[in-house]
Amino acid sequence: MWEKINVVRFSRRECIFCDQRGTCQYYLLRQELQFTTGVILCNQDLLTAHLFRLGRGQEGLLNSQTQLIVVDEAHNLEDKVRSATTERFGQRQINSLISSSLKTLRSEEQSYVQGQADRAVRSAQQFYGNLARQMKQQLDSTDRDLKYAERFFFHDIWGAIEKLRVLSEDLSKLSDSIQVYASMDFRHRSDTTAADDLEALAQSLSVLLAEQDKRLIWLERRGTSPFPDLICCPKNTRGTIRQLYFTGSVQSIMTSATLTSAQGGRAEEQYAYFLQNTGFPVGERGVLSEPKPSPFPYDEHALIYYCQDLPHPTREHEVFIEKGVDRLVQLLNITHGKSLILFTAKTDMEEVYSALLKKALPYKILVQQDGSSQERVLQEFREDTDSVLLGTGSYWEGISIEGKSLSHLVIFRLPFPVPDPIIEYKASLAKDSLMEVRVPEMVIKLKQGIGRLIRNFTDTGIVSIIDSRLRDDAPERYHDVVWNSLPIHNRTTNLQVVEDFYHRICMK
Repeated sequence: MWEKINVVRFSRRECIFCDQRGTCQYYLLRQELQFTTGVILCNQDLLTAHLFRLGRGQEGLLNSQTQLIVVDEAHNLEDKVRSATTERFGQRQINSLISSSLKTLRSEEQSYVQGQADRAVRSAQQFYGNLARQMKQQLDSTDRDLKYAERFFFHDIWGAIEKLRVLSEDLSKLSDSIQVYASMDFRHRSDTTAADDLEALAQSLSVLLAEQDKRLIWLERRGTSPFPDLICCPKNTRGTIRQLYFTGSVQSIMTSATLTSAQGGRAEEQYAYFLQNTGFPVGERGVLSEPKPSPFPYDEHALIYYCQDLPHPTREHEVFIEKGVDRLVQLLNITHGKSLILFTAKTDMEEVYSALLKKALPYKILVQQDGSSQERVLQEFREDTDSVLLGTGSYWEGISIEGKSLSHLVIFRLPFPVPDPIIEYKASLAKDSLMEVRVPEMVIKLKQGIGRLIRNFTDTGIVSIIDSRLRDDAPERYHDVVWNSLPIHNRTTNLQVVEDFYHRICMK
């Protein structure tokens, strides 16, 4: 059913001949977006695609007379623009295009190019077999966090680039042959979209090979398939953002509660990571606003508990999980459940979930579900006030739960970014990769996670950080940077203080 209603390809040129265009809500909406003189609410993906089209001299997706752009959650802008410039090459996609392109030819013509098609399919099998081998090698490494990773490093090993070159050449030859036969067939006027897409794919692979030094290239898996896709994007995302959003006559306003990754000092220092990633034109055409304090009474309504005595979460992982769960149970007994526990790794979440179930605690233990089940789990958490919910990924910034059901927000491990091709490339450009890349990434995500606790003026609660790397004794280099960045200033390492605060403030 989804394949029948999903809008895969939209353009006025193609849709103008559709009999349903007069009643198609999607067609009418896209038309209105181009001509309305009112306010347009859209996601960053659509806005970025619109600006790309204008930059290429094409017709925009939105009203091209727009005077002002306001980007909320602008800390995500780098990822959204990178996503818009990212190309994905999958084996299933390639095989499907080969098959669909052959069908645009008559049966006798297909026989002439079948040999080329078979060679291209074999080349794809060899190349993606290489990628599968690379991904498995990385999954078999000692890094536990890679078990559920989506991105993996691409290396020119086992002849990977040469296999890609052969695949590109075979697709180009096949595409040329199909285009020739299709242009000679004047009587049989078939849809040539698939053949055009195959030609575009062949050209994209050719460009990738020619410009590989200017591209970030990595592997990405979907679901449980052993064959990852090949992904690439330009390295210079900063320049692209600057060109799209900060040049020309359109004014842009960037807003987010987590644009800053440091507190105190000059505005340029507080916004340093955002400026570094986006090319925001400070002093030329751009003005940095003084960060605004939250309207919520954090210091009266919230307290942070942090640990000084637990094992290191990565160097002593097994002991950390064991001791961390014991400390977590102590905290849950104080708050009588009512807790959202955030994880940076799905493996940690599964281990802690299993351990909590064995404790036979007097409150329901829920765990994040994929797909349509996610909202059901969130609703159950809201309705069962004493329940405990474990989550990762989108739960760090994508949910809002007001009231007593969320009185305790637990950060099980500081959200340092898992090594992946994008983070490692950014780190390679920094003089101090820890303080210039990994800590700012962590601080932004930590602030987003803590922001789940206080959602209105009456919310109260406790944040618990089950990670000793924010200890005061023998502190890490980033100790002050992190603590100064957080909106909650009250903090303690004493469980009795936590219990007193909870009874005095949260149980009113």
